Amino acid sequence: MVSGGTVSVKLNDLVGRYIRSYKGVRQGDPLSPILFNFVADGLTRMIHKAQANDLFHGLVDHIIDKGVGVLQYVDDTILCLKHNIDDARNLKLLLYMYELMTGLKINFLKSEILTINDEENWANKYADLFNCQIGTFPIKYLGVPVSPSRLHVADWLPLVDKNAKKLDVWQG
Repeated sequence: MVSGGTVSVKLNDLVGRYIRSYKGVRQGDPLSPILFNFVADGLTRMIHKAQANDLFHGLVDHIIDKGVGVLQYVDDTILCLKHNIDDARNLKLLLYMYELMTGLKINFLKSEILTINDEENWANKYADLFNCQIGTFPIKYLGVPVSPSRLHVADWLPLVDKNAKKLDVWQG
């Protein structure tokens, strides 16, 4: 479907010669977002299936059955995991299987591990397992600061400043 079609360029109402597509979709192709959604939805379904089979548990499992395992918005994905090294290994295996099935590569070097109430420094063990960095709170999710502890005024200032600039542009 993606590599067997033909494309042409239309410039000033003149259609150029047709070119056979060999390498899949290109940047800006209208098919790209829906293909990404299919693949991202596959990851979500794999995570929910793994949770249903008790391979790992997400956060707040006392409120939501099996807990919240994944938060996705556009191309941002947050995986939530209750502290358990065996569950983390299962998640790592699931991510490798996802890579093999989709042909996509997860860039663990750009990923971060964040722990809540980490008295015994498990963050280092998880970071070694996933081969990624240790992040710090607060993080930004959808432009809003998020932290397990109380946020300070300084954490909100970039958001306030950004919105103040937008207001100035809109008014003036």
